[in-house]
Amino acid sequence: MAIIFDLESVLVDFSDPIKNNIRFIYSLALLPNPKVAFHSDADGIISAAILKSMDEYKKAVFIPLGYQEIHHPKLGQFLASLNWIAVVDLMPFQVKEVELYCDHHESTKNLPKKAEVVIYDEKAPSAAYLLASYFEERISEELKILADLTVITDTASFNIPPPIDDPGNFVEAPREIQAWLLDDICNTPESTEEVLTLMNEFSIQKLNIFSNEIYRQRIVILRNLRKYSVKLGEEFEIADMILIVQGKKKIVTSALVQSLFARDVKITCVFYPGKRFTGLSFRVNSRISDSELEKIRVDRIAERFSGGGHPRAAGGRGESFKYTLKELIDWIEKKELTYQLYDLRK
Repeated sequence: MAIIFDLESVLVDFSDPIKNNIRFIYSLALLPNPKVAFHSDADGIISAAILKSMDEYKKAVFIPLGYQEIHHPKLGQFLASLNWIAVVDLMPFQVKEVELYCDHHESTKNLPKKAEVVIYDEKAPSAAYLLASYFEERISEELKILADLTVITDTASFNIPPPIDDPGNFVEAPREIQAWLLDDICNTPESTEEVLTLMNEFSIQKLNIFSNEIYRQRIVILRNLRKYSVKLGEEFEIADMILIVQGKKKIVTSALVQSLFARDVKITCVFYPGKRFTGLSFRVNSRISDSELEKIRVDRIAERFSGGGHPRAAGGRGESFKYTLKELIDWIEKKELTYQLYDLRK
């Protein structure tokens, strides 16, 4: 049984758009069916779609989650107490044992997994890759293709710039272009409810979703916004590390980051200030050698902010923006890196 929970006491900690997401998650949590938790990025969405395609999970309630929900003192405790049957592409936050747990983040390596079936490999590129390998005989070839693309999307290992052109034909496109299409379509949802809808669509339509005119138009809108984001990155003064504070005006942070990497920035960190907590998203330039990477692994700094991820791509959550910024600057100075701060709220 879930713990007693006062939703209103939690909502005050989040901005208005996030409040709606929390309300939606709470409504799903109250449903009686067993539940599947998945991360709300491309890897998590495809991982969930793989499970959703199998008979034993068809009646389950799928709930997209981010680390800000899991790590919230009250909301996280409530979520941990629910009747989960599977947790994929997330840290093992559940209290009771689940049927299946799947993850690949090194930050969860030493955490107790609490599952009948544990599919875990910190060297694997994505959770979807692990699930597709484990259920190889039971899933469609199209889901295997999508899982293979998360190898690129989840490690941010793109070798071509973010596309700004028309989506084109997915089936005929090279693998890198397909990976960008997957990444783009998974970045179009503007709410947790839309993330869940997209996951359900992937489980049913699979590759045909890229021919769906609604989603194609969303990608076009995203790519037009990407043009602006690339131009913005070209105007920044360069340093070893660029700190970006997200403002009200919408940008495509992945495009902005790639634009900065093209100018030899080593690391980026995007701040998402909230009323109580500040989200953090770290990326390391793919041009950085493995030997140099060891000094600046962002998964390790992310752990200091209740997060984790990969050596080149990680995320976390700090307290107030002022405190979080100070902590990060201390880390930067100890690493003897130069930095520039750009506050897009101004």
